[in-house]
Amino acid sequence: MKYLIIIISTLLVFAEPASARHPFGLYKVFQDGKSKKKTAKSTAVTTSKSKKVASPTTKLAALTPEEENKIAELKNRKVIGIELSAPLQFKYAILLDIPVEMINDNKLLELIDSWYGTKYKYGGDTREGVDCSGFTKAFMASYYDVTLTRNSAEMYANSKHLKKKKLAQGDLVFFKTKGAKAGITHVGVYLCNNKFVHASTNNGVIISDLGEDYYKSKFAGGGRVVN
Repeated sequence: MKYLIIIISTLLVFAEPASARHPFGLYKVFQDGKSKKKTAKSTAVTTSKSKKVASPTTKLAALTPEEENKIAELKNRKVIGIELSAPLQFKYAILLDIPVEMINDNKLLELIDSWYGTKYKYGGDTREGVDCSGFTKAFMASYYDVTLTRNSAEMYANSKHLKKKKLAQGDLVFFKTKGAKAGITHVGVYLCNNKFVHASTNNGVIISDLGEDYYKSKFAGGGRVVN
């Protein structure tokens, strides 16, 4: 009888489905609470590891790992022509938070990208270093063939004032970063979807959102250049 029990036990072990014995099949959801806890723990570990796969690249330094994953998702979608989109279109689709199909102005993308990441330099107006008014002046001249003054306060005074909801691509956005009494001290160029490009003191030329707490609290108004 003793040997019979041993033989039956052995047969039962090898009769289990292969998936039940496989290391990756051990944490399937069973009815008992203990197995469910192991399942949740396993899922959490898997999710945590997957988040560490992507990392920012030198080419897309402005993107976070999550944003780079979004790029991968966009590339995998079955959308007509999306596989032909240039890398810049994917990059700025993420930065502007709009569908990649909506980005088709290569001249604008190339101009922004040629300045993107340029360090901030007070009084500068080149890609070696630039301040907010220097960048805005150069950007507007290059893309819109518009000549602006060199001072952000003068730009504001010489433009048609607009509320935020009336802003369109190419309008200027102004800020009072040093308090209301100091007047206009910062300027950028509005793009779309609440986003604007500017030379920030901390990050150089970058795309920011008017909805960010800092810019929301410092926003003074928009300005449209009248020729």
